[in-house]
Amino acid sequence: MSALAALAIVLMGASAAPATPEPAVRIALVTFADGNTLPLRNWTLSYDYVSWPRGRSPSSGAQNAREAGALWLGKRVVPVEEAVLSVQHGELARETLVDGRPQPILSSAAREVAITTPDGKTLKAKVEPPHRDLLAPGADKSTMVLARSLDIRGEGITGTRREVCVLSYTSLVECGGTPADQVVKIEFQR
Repeated sequence: MSALAALAIVLMGASAAPATPEPAVRIALVTFADGNTLPLRNWTLSYDYVSWPRGRSPSSGAQNAREAGALWLGKRVVPVEEAVLSVQHGELARETLVDGRPQPILSSAAREVAITTPDGKTLKAKVEPPHRDLLAPGADKSTMVLARSLDIRGEGITGTRREVCVLSYTSLVECGGTPADQVVKIEFQR
């Protein structure tokens, strides 16, 4: 058998082999208020919360996180695959310590979200913390649960793990103190 015939047989066998499908890489393009963007691969949404026994101080609670591929608004679970999440912010008057003295300042807080699905439909909703059954399924009624923030986690272009605070459910966590870190839109792509 000639070398050319052997090569033809090998190539035919290689093309007949079933191709192993590549796993889908989930991409999210995070846009900040200053116009910069951050692409994240293999993203997940992370809901940070604190849980503690009833009758105790929340400061004695355990910090936890639940990861999901959907937006949780109260008891609703809203899919975000191939959707666009827009976050509208409003001013929030609060106090901060400057040189040891409380000073009034204006900061920004997420007030409303809009989810545009691939078919062009838009759902608008007020920012609402996830229900305790989503955050801590199976927790008994004597356990208190407080949602803290919604983050998006993933890999940056260089493969570095990144985490970005999208919105806060409590004044104990501040997301987006400056336009450079204030999320205004996330495009979930395939």
